[in-house]
Amino acid sequence: LMDADEKKVKLSDFRGKVVVMNFLYTNCPDICPLHSEKVASIQESINQTPMKDMVQFITITTDPAFDTPKILKSYGGEHGLDPVNWIFLTSGVSKPAATRKLAERYGFKFTLGKEGYQMHGIVTMIIDKSGNLRAKYHSLKFNKTTMILHINAFTNDNH
Repeated sequence: LMDADEKKVKLSDFRGKVVVMNFLYTNCPDICPLHSEKVASIQESINQTPMKDMVQFITITTDPAFDTPKILKSYGGEHGLDPVNWIFLTSGVSKPAATRKLAERYGFKFTLGKEGYQMHGIVTMIIDKSGNLRAKYHSLKFNKTTMILHINAFTNDNH
């Protein structure tokens, strides 16, 4: 994977931090922008606490052909995501299968449809400081406070 500056990034680079991760594509006409704004709301709450330095928010595009580094750079600000502890990653145009493989490793599936549209669910994942998937929140109807409490518990877990 790489970030918007085309710097190589591995999820293991974030060991020692709790990771809040989601998959989306920027050209999504409906649910992805709402998902980003929900994650931004959680990030805003987290960043008002000492957890700010212990939590990394990661979004991974499922459309590396369209979501170029330039688009990745502009997306976060447009949806209220703070780059201080949020990063948007891509597998790059030449490796779209890498995104699918990673997504499926975390139980997230997407199907490419006509005209760039994708069929997909909404999942926000929490990965603990050791890199283990600890929680999945499906859809946008989860309780924000519950997620923040889970994140807090994982930041304090030293196992």
